[in-house]
Amino acid sequence: MILPGMAKDDVALIKADGERIEGLKAVVSMRRIVTFNTDIEISPKDMMIRQRADGESEAYLVLDLMLNRAQDGIPENYQITVRRVAAPE
Repeated sequence: MILPGMAKDDVALIKADGERIEGLKAVVSMRRIVTFNTDIEISPKDMMIRQRADGESEAYLVLDLMLNRAQDGIPENYQITVRRVAAPE
């Protein structure tokens, strides 16, 4: 179970049309990203860029996502299936 306090990774969402949304908090793993920022629209083919503490970035392609409604004290969240790709320039 992932809770909002665990979302410590800084990510940016890059929409397929090039729009960039900064300042999202998430939990990033190799194949999944979880974020409680459900007020934004995320779609397959969008990119999520994680800024690492060492200054490097990691890019992930959104493959699929599921919106989980709030339940049992856990706020609404997106569970996003991703694939790591080369970071965009």
